[in-house]
Amino acid sequence: MLTTLTAEQKNTLQTLLSGLELAADIAHARVTIYLSDSDKKFLQVLKQVQPLTQRGKVQPDLTGRKVRVVEEPLVQRTLQNNISVRGMRELELGVFNSFWVYPLRDLRGRCYGALSFETLDPDEVLIRETVELLLNLPKPVEKNGNYKRLSSADGLLVVNNDKVIVAANNEAKHLFQVMGVRDLLGKRTNHLEINWPVVGMVIDTGTAESREFTSNGLLLAVRVLPVAPKTKGGSAIVILQDVTELRKKEEELEALNAELADLKESLETRKLLDRAKGILMAAHGMTEQEAYRKLQQFSMAHHITLKELAEKIIKSAK
Repeated sequence: MLTTLTAEQKNTLQTLLSGLELAADIAHARVTIYLSDSDKKFLQVLKQVQPLTQRGKVQPDLTGRKVRVVEEPLVQRTLQNNISVRGMRELELGVFNSFWVYPLRDLRGRCYGALSFETLDPDEVLIRETVELLLNLPKPVEKNGNYKRLSSADGLLVVNNDKVIVAANNEAKHLFQVMGVRDLLGKRTNHLEINWPVVGMVIDTGTAESREFTSNGLLLAVRVLPVAPKTKGGSAIVILQDVTELRKKEEELEALNAELADLKESLETRKLLDRAKGILMAAHGMTEQEAYRKLQQFSMAHHITLKELAEKIIKSAK
């Protein structure tokens, strides 16, 4: 099927693939790209991604496989009619996943593939915004750290064009409660309790940004991803990570490394001084104490460190 796609369609697919894992994490959903097959009885699974924020059982990866059309009626309906559909899929006996399917269209409006989201924990706003994020991804996202994958502990917000929070996952709600902010939905990100002007800037410019904010003892790493250009209404997905303990450990490690470096420097200086003292003692019949005092006096008089002086004496002796 890929050989029959246009250059534009292939380029769009390539961009979609670069952000598919992030999309799965944001939507808490298994995300799949389907293409039609030369055999009308089958569909091709171009790529399937499981979320790192998985809340259900991990399903087999169908990437590169063919599936029967009769097994994917919603996908086939999307491909045939160029429309979005929503339904349910039985995961196991009596357990159903929500299933969204969206058409992939080129600039002429032709449907050349389908994008599906399957999840036990549906959030329609989050999934809709994730689809828009995918369809408006910058190129390339692989080298942009703002588009790295999530963990199950990350908070998520959806902010509309008016800077109003319209969706939030439980992790985000918990983080804001710790910071003393309740009733998160409906609040503006430029509200005094939050005051994150970077969100409005991203919506206005369409460029992803990241910042760190401190509030009530928490240090949050915040990534703001533009969902759609401002000309299309503009919105953003905000990803929050509590890095308070991480930064403390980094500072402790940095202090430990500095202490080790000082210790290493001290040991190197002591070895050089011992050699320099030995040279003076042998050349001038000095005691060790006299040789050390001589080194100190010369160091102070000529504004040179003991280590540098010892190095010069050793070099001269050679």
